[in-house]
Amino acid sequence: MQTTAKKTLAAASAVVLTSVVLGYGYFRTKDFLEGPVLSITTPKNGEMFASALIEVGGTSKNLSFLNLDGRKIFTDKDGIWGEKLLLQPGVNIIEVRATDRFARENKQVLRVVYDNDAQQVKSSSSL
Repeated sequence: MQTTAKKTLAAASAVVLTSVVLGYGYFRTKDFLEGPVLSITTPKNGEMFASALIEVGGTSKNLSFLNLDGRKIFTDKDGIWGEKLLLQPGVNIIEVRATDRFARENKQVLRVVYDNDAQQVKSSSSL
């Protein structure tokens, strides 16, 4: 009877220990498994601007490289990034691409509109 209890206790302990080790391993590697995370907070897709100079910004994690329209940009220690961008009149396509050290990518594309006529209308109406 004691031998059966010892075997049951040993098997239960092995199951618990294995579960703890696997759970801890998943917890430590989940960021690497999911790849780069990219979030653009400003501007919103489809937003219209009366000014040509805007700021594109957001947050990111688990990445090695971050590009805005093919140009390398940098994050702070918390993964927050922001860059000023000069728009052309009409529809502008903004591409932000995050790449991790395993060459996995996360790409987001925004379309924003710069309406330089809207600026002239606003300044005319304020006279």
